[in-house]
Amino acid sequence: MEKKTLNNYSTDLFTLIKHTHKAVKTQQTSSKITDQQVSDLLHDIDLALASQLETFEGIEGLLNDGAKSTIKESFAAFTGVIAGALDTQRSDAVSKMLRDDYTALSMIATGYTMLHTAALGAGHDSLVDFTKESLTAIAGLITRTSQTIPVAVAGELDITNVTDKAVSNTQECWKPENMMAEA
Repeated sequence: MEKKTLNNYSTDLFTLIKHTHKAVKTQQTSSKITDQQVSDLLHDIDLALASQLETFEGIEGLLNDGAKSTIKESFAAFTGVIAGALDTQRSDAVSKMLRDDYTALSMIATGYTMLHTAALGAGHDSLVDFTKESLTAIAGLITRTSQTIPVAVAGELDITNVTDKAVSNTQECWKPENMMAEA
């Protein structure tokens, strides 16, 4: 496994996390956020991403000066339309902010899965541990986001009487025993 491959995967993921973190920081200041569950979720996403960025920067040789200098260039190619969507979230409804956060967190999870696999192949034990721990944290945040989206939608549509049923129904869909059988 080439060090360059780990650097490329790491730089792409670092870039996505950095941009998502910036967007979440902006969302936290939105006057549209009135629900405590949404506020708590954004706070926890902020903390998790900040910690992951700090750890990335502390892993020796993972993000060398050359990789850091290409972050702006690789960002445009790597995040594309998602980046534009995240940047406009301050004016979006809270439910749309959370939808875009869910998408970004899913991309981050995919990036961690790729980097974890590459780190295993390279025998980079500290990176293996970091990516597994980080993927676990991101998976939890994705789940919490999926549970919070119905709360935000119901609040925006003034149909809070269906919130609990919406959360229950949508979470039920994610249980493996309820998914479609393979074709």
